[in-house]
Amino acid sequence: MDDFWGNRAWEHWVSEIGRVLPEYQIVDLPMDHPLWGSAYHVPKVPQIPSISHWRRSGGGTSERGAESAEAHMRAIFDDRNRLIVLMSHNTDIADGWEREGEDDRFFALFSPDSYAVAINVVLWTLTH
Repeated sequence: MDDFWGNRAWEHWVSEIGRVLPEYQIVDLPMDHPLWGSAYHVPKVPQIPSISHWRRSGGGTSERGAESAEAHMRAIFDDRNRLIVLMSHNTDIADGWEREGEDDRFFALFSPDSYAVAINVVLWTLTH
């Protein structure tokens, strides 16, 4: 799950995923989880805005101001500690590779982190 911002969106998501997986808890994916270094070292959850917000705001990354100032990566693990759902909140990780060709500055600022997260997630999910 990617690209949802603010408290209302988060509360809605928690309600809906809870209907599907009521037996599991949502937890913050700790930065010492091996996923963060499966190929690239990712030291923090990057806050990547949509390119349209970035342009409109003059380079801002928080799409809902103070309400979405901090990006999170959260997860649901099953009873065998296998990652079954990964959720980024207050960030749009995918925009770093979806929009890379539209603006060289946006690409330079956000695509390296975006690709690092994506490659780590793909490698982790394929090997675990």
